Parts: sequence; structure tokens; C-alpha cells
Amino acid sequence: MTTQTNVIRPVRVFKMGSVRLNDPAPDMSPLEAVRLYASNYPHLANAELDEPQLVGEELHYAIRLEAVKTKG
Repeated sequence: MTTQTNVIRPVRVFKMGSVRLNDPAPDMSPLEAVRLYASNYPHLANAELDEPQLVGEELHYAIRLEAVKTKG
């Protein structure tokens, strides 16, 4: 009798405040994948990601946006 083991790869989810973005490219790195959204969300071109948090069967990545710099 053989035992079969199934490996489940968690689904990545990118969180921008209350906005939930599904993973557009699971085979890319998390940062490369989130930057694919830059055409719809231009500020994501310079965003960074926090460490992922496992929530159920999902990996949630919080998106950190660069602070807007203004002349003062």
C-alpha cells in the first residue's frame, strides 16, 4: 500500500488597503507579478511588498506604497 501526498501551493493575493488583487502571474516573483498591475495602478510601479501572511490557503502580500514627496 502506498501513501500519496498532495502538495498544495497557496494562492497569492496582493492587498492594497481594502483592495484585493488576484495573482496575475503565479510563475513570476511576487514583486514582478504585482508590477503587472502598474498599467491600471501606476503607483504600483514603485511599490514594495511586506512579508506574506498565510491566511487559510492564501498568501497575503501587503503592498507598501512610497510616500509622495513634495517640495515644502
